[in-house]
Amino acid sequence: MSERHPVMAPEDIPDIAVGSMNDTHHEEVALVNALGRLLLQAREGNPDKEAIGKALDDWIRHTESHFERENRLMQEYGFPPFPVHAGEHSNALENLHRLQQNWHSDQDLDALGGYVFNTWPQWFQMHVNSMDNVTAQFLSNFVD
Repeated sequence: MSERHPVMAPEDIPDIAVGSMNDTHHEEVALVNALGRLLLQAREGNPDKEAIGKALDDWIRHTESHFERENRLMQEYGFPPFPVHAGEHSNALENLHRLQQNWHSDQDLDALGGYVFNTWPQWFQMHVNSMDNVTAQFLSNFVD
């Protein structure tokens, strides 16, 4: 992991068939990397817990918007496995909201770091490679 991209490098994100979805994925990774940098600084003994909370909130707001847009497009264009993909979004948001709630109550750097550096990157790459890839192939007939 480089210092510049502590969680995931942009080139690690699989490209899919809809450019706007790729853009959203890159924005999300940039937000997670910003949070990751703050968490690494905290591990070095310089925790800015207010900045960490703000970065976490920014990431979650972006993810909510990201998933809402994808869900809307899948519904609008009649993507057949919409319920499965939207269900994965719902589960991911539940996990993020629980993480956010726990951070704002406990400020547990280890718990947040474990999710940001381990759980999320694995989930994100798998989600983009599978569900988003198939969804984008379908949506590319309708959107850019």
